[in-house]
Parts: sequence; structure tokens; C-alpha cells
Amino acid sequence: MKKAEMARAAFRRMMIAACWLSLAMVFSLSEGKVQASPAAGKTIEVNLDDKALSFPIAPLLENGTTLVPFRPLFEAMGLEVGWNPEKQTVTGQKDGLTIVMTIGSQAATVNGSGVQMLQAPKIIDGYTMVPLRFVGETTQALVAWNPYKPQILVYTESYLAANGLTKATAEAEINKQIAEFKKKYDELTANSPQQPQTPVAVPDAPAGDGSYQPAGSDHLNLNQLRGMYYGFSPDYDGYECGGMCWNIITFLPENKVVVGAPPQGGPETIDCSRDGCRSYTIQNGSLELDNGDTYEIAVKSGKLYIDDVELDRVSTVQPGLTLNGTYVHRGFQGLIGISAGSTSWTHTLTLNADGTFKTDNMMIGNVQGSAPTTGAAGGSDSGSYRISGNTIVFAFQNGKIASSLFFEHEDGSIQVGDENYDKE
Repeated sequence: MKKAEMARAAFRRMMIAACWLSLAMVFSLSEGKVQASPAAGKTIEVNLDDKALSFPIAPLLENGTTLVPFRPLFEAMGLEVGWNPEKQTVTGQKDGLTIVMTIGSQAATVNGSGVQMLQAPKIIDGYTMVPLRFVGETTQALVAWNPYKPQILVYTESYLAANGLTKATAEAEINKQIAEFKKKYDELTANSPQQPQTPVAVPDAPAGDGSYQPAGSDHLNLNQLRGMYYGFSPDYDGYECGGMCWNIITFLPENKVVVGAPPQGGPETIDCSRDGCRSYTIQNGSLELDNGDTYEIAVKSGKLYIDDVELDRVSTVQPGLTLNGTYVHRGFQGLIGISAGSTSWTHTLTLNADGTFKTDNMMIGNVQGSAPTTGAAGGSDSGSYRISGNTIVFAFQNGKIASSLFFEHEDGSIQVGDENYDKE
């Protein structure tokens, strides 16, 4: 057997062993039960060149992107670590490569050139968390997702070369094995009895400061704007908003404004002492915030436009609303099949008329623009929900509570936070 073939065979055996071990944890065959998602409730493991990395806090999966503490990741990949507390920037350097990321910003630089990340770095419990896939692929490593552990596999160019493998051959083996185990998992899931959902007590939505007033009509007066407005603009390569940018803005009395989805839910939950309200002025077609941000603003044919994006007003949801159906949000980063490291994801939300819900998150990764790797990212959860005003409150079976902006679109889709969900 040739050296390259031996290397591929060894790599294949490693993948098979890892996946079988993971599946053994997921499947309870003797009881005929299968978890709703192989990744559900499990800590994500990160392997660099087949060795598990140790982190001071667990990796965080957020909107399809895995964030990990930057220092152990950078050091394991041979990057010299830098941190500027004044500028809130993290830096990784090695021969011919400099990566700079800023806390709270999706804009990064690689060797001085600007690059847009899907998720911004953030600080959690004193640890700086950075997007793993972005760092890995910037260093030319192969990054893949194994949902059956769950596990992220990172292989450096030097490791693959030392084992007689190329990115293409290693990726092909990963994709082949995960596809086979996905097929087996799907077969077992289809034959597994479905458990009834247990209702959970849902608390009230967070309280606001009472300043929000919904727009009473479509009549617009730039000198006295009130209410929440929304519109969208396309994000063709997916690096800014995952395919579609939702522009949401809420105008409050006394020339206050909140840009983006309110952090606690709908506009009625806004409390300016907590939620970052900004003062604004409108003059000569310009909306200027007290932090210096400016936007073009105009009324055209009775419609509000901000930065040439047409906005509609958000109507308050009817009291006691429940829905009955499955809703799907789809997003992507990069051009699937073309861009290196392109990724797409699907978030599925089932809302039942009895006030219960179920959510499943599925991510499809396309490593280095080749065949897709498929797996669940974020797992499956269920519980109960309540819609009031423009807020939806989710009470999960595990005790977690989450509240988000909610409103209905004219086409039957729904808005949950920054994500639009189409009805299946």
C-alpha cells in the first residue's frame, strides 16, 4: 500500500473510532430511545491535530459560530498572543501572519487587510472569546464539525503534510464518515417514539420604563416620530448578517431612539436606564445620534427610509396570540460551494397552539469549498412560550428563560429577534 493510501486509511480508522464512540453515547439502543439531537446538551470539544484542547471555560455556540478563549487557542496554534486593554484588541502573530480582532466588532484585519467575521469576539466571565473557525482558517488550517461528539476538528497544514495528507483527502474522509453516521442516526431517530411535550410555567415579559408608544398610524412626521420600524437589506456573501440584514429602529418620546432589536424583547420592554437608548436629532435629511452615528433619513411616498432602506411600522400583536406550525430561519456565511469555509445553518422553531414549543438548530458546513459536512449545532430544546405586546418569552424545560422581539410579517413569516422565520 502506498504511503498516501496508508495515511488515508489511518485517518479513516481514527474518524470511524471517534464517531462510533460518540454514537454510543447518543444512542440508547437497548431502550429504543434516541436523543432529539446528537449535540443536545453536550459541551463542544475542540481537537487540534487529534489532541483535545483544554479551555478555562467551555466553548460557546452562538448563532452557528463557536467562540473559545483566545489565549489557549492562539498559543496551541503557534501564535504569539497580544492584548491591548485600551483598544480592546486581541492580536495573534507568527511568521507572515498577523490577526487583529476587536471586542464587540465583526471587523478584523489579517495582515492589515480588513475581513468581516460572522460573530464578534466578546468577553465572558473575564475571558476573551474569539470565533474558532475564523482563526483556524486564517492560519490555513482545515476546520470541520463532528456533530456526534459534538466536536470541532482542526488540522494544521504541517500535521496533514507530516501524515501524507492534503486538505482535500482529509476533508473527503471526514465528510464521508460523518455522512454515513448521519444516515444511521436519522434511521434510528425516525424509528424512535416521540415523547409528549410537558408544559412549563412562562413568566411575564421584562418590564420597560413605560416610555414606548406604538405608532398610531402610517402617517409620518419626522419631527415627531414614534414606534418601531423595520426593513431589510440583502447581505449577498453572508459575512455581515448571514444573508439578510434586518434594520430595526424604535423611536421614543423626547427624541430617544434604540437601534436594533431591543435586548429584553419587544419595544414595550425598553428601559432607557438599562437598554442603551440614544438621543437624536434630525436635520437636513440626516439622523444623528449622540454617539456620532449618522444615517440618511427621508419620507418617500409616505414610507420611512433610513440609509435608502424602506421601513414598515411594527404592529402590536393581538392579545393571547398562539401559533400552530413550524417556522424555519436559514442563513449562510460565504458562497456555498465557492467560498473557502462557507457555512449555512437552519434554525427550526415549532410553535404549538397549546403554548408549547420545540426548537432544533442544524448547521451545514462546507470546509474549504468542498463537499458539505452536516450536523446539529446547538441541539434541541423544548418548553412553553407566551406572546404579549411584541415580545415572545420562552421557558425551557431546563429552567432557562429567554425573551425576544416578536412580530408577524404580511407574508405569514415571523420575526424573532434579528431572525426572520418562514412558515414551512
